[in-house]
Amino acid sequence: MIVVGMLLMTIGSPPGSNGGFNGGAVILIGPIPIILGTGSYSLVLIALAAVLTVIALGFFLFLRRKVQR
Repeated sequence: MIVVGMLLMTIGSPPGSNGGFNGGAVILIGPIPIILGTGSYSLVLIALAAVLTVIALGFFLFLRRKVQR
């Protein structure tokens, strides 16, 4: 699925575009977050990634408690 997604993004990019890239990521290794970002919108993308990470961890902990009971 990842390869197909990459191919679709490559095919969908217009020829002759400048190839600009904006991105952000939060990688959790245990309790230690590693925050990466590049481009003009990186701060917004990093904040979004951090919020989504907290939401995902909350769902994980909620479902884990529910299953153990």
